[in-house]
This record gives sequence, C-alpha cells and structure tokens, in this order.
Amino acid sequence: MVDDTDIIGEYRGTVKNRVLTALLQSYMDNLDYDGMKSILKEAGLLELKDIRGVDPEGEIDFFSFKKIISAQNCLLFDSTDLLSEIGRKFSFYLFPFGKVFEEIVEEINILIVTDWKVKIVENRADSVIIRVDKCIFCSEIGISCELFKSFLMHSLEKSLPSDYCVVPYETKENINNPNHNSFVLKLRIEKTFIS
Repeated sequence: MVDDTDIIGEYRGTVKNRVLTALLQSYMDNLDYDGMKSILKEAGLLELKDIRGVDPEGEIDFFSFKKIISAQNCLLFDSTDLLSEIGRKFSFYLFPFGKVFEEIVEEINILIVTDWKVKIVENRADSVIIRVDKCIFCSEIGISCELFKSFLMHSLEKSLPSDYCVVPYETKENINNPNHNSFVLKLRIEKTFIS
C-alpha cells in the first residue's frame, strides 16, 4: 500500500478496514473467491485476498481502496444487477445490526475519509432524499453508481419494520457527464402488502 503523505489531490484520504472487509466479503458472496481475487489482482493488491488477516481497527489508504473500486468497475462494467447485489451485501456486512439510517449515513462519512460527502437532505415518513457529492464508487465516466445506490437503499430498508420496503424514484443519471458522481437519490418508503 501507498504512504498517504505522498498522495495529492483526489486520492488523499483513508478507508477503515471494516469497509474493505465488508466489500471483499460481498465480492466473495457474489463472485466467489476467484472473482474476488480477480478484482484484487487487477488492482495490484492480491495480498489482501485473505480478509481474515486484515486488522478491523486499521485503515487502508484511499489510493489503494480506489484501485480496488476501479478494478471492480473495469471487470464488472455494465453489470448493473450484479453491482446492485454487491451493494446490498456490502450494506449487510458493513452494518449487520439494526442501526438508524441517519447513523449509517453519518458513519459512512467517518469510515471513508476523502473528498466526498453523503448527506440526508430530506427525511419524511414516506420518503428520504439523499445527496451524494463526489461518490467514490462511480467516479469514472461511463460507470453508473448501482453499488452505492443499492447500499443506501438496503441500509434504509434494514432500519425499517419488516413490512416496509424502499423503492427508488427519479433516479436519472447521465453516466457520460463527468460530474455524474454527484447525484441526488430519492427513495420512497412503501408498506408491503402480503396476501
């Protein structure tokens, strides 16, 4: 990994190992061990393949984490359903216990310290609007942010009673716009009707 003191600009920052471990575990669930290794090999970080050896209290420099995300986006290009499922599992592994959604949003900004921001703009009983500035999961042109949108959706859904679900609405995104990684995610909370 890289000494963060030499990194300038958009690659400066740190990511808690909890985030890395949760992401690698969600790769293993969706892509199996070989798929996870392929992403790490593409990122040049194959030494991280044994996630049990990662110190959960430590941190990784943001540049190395970004290499993993870029490798993921390269190898899983245009696999929106798969990225969405990885985001769902990522939400589960990072926050497995019932946390209030506001705490999750606050904590994700603390766990990943770099030039980005996740903020709840509006929080009502039937809808939540979230603003994400400079999302680190989709900063490349042509890459949609299905992983992080799914992470947010399922994090919100986990904080609700079991007879409610979360549905996105008005999620227009132009992935060819260089600023598409700053977006507003509008989520509707609906009661599920079981017959």
